[in-house]
Amino acid sequence: MICYQVLYTDVVDHLPQFATLKAIGYRDRFIKRVVLREALLLSLLGHVPGLALSYLLYLLLAGATGLPLDMPLSRIVLMLALTVAMCMVSALIAIRKVIAADPAEVFA
Repeated sequence: MICYQVLYTDVVDHLPQFATLKAIGYRDRFIKRVVLREALLLSLLGHVPGLALSYLLYLLLAGATGLPLDMPLSRIVLMLALTVAMCMVSALIAIRKVIAADPAEVFA
């Protein structure tokens, strides 16, 4: 939900710029790629601190409980894939606002 809110807010804040791009002839596909790239960047930048925090929590739990906890590479890759997928879905939902925008209405 936070990812969607960040993307949607950014799309709405830059709606005049997206409308200008549409008005000068850029296709919706180009604008979709811009928003999807932003979502990919957001997911990668969000994954790194999340991974660091998860690793720290694993260490704290292992120390507190004495259980041998580890974070295998497969779990890290799964977390990255789910993070990217979640952000891409959020971007596809946020893109609807850009595609529906009419350049004449944005500047009116």
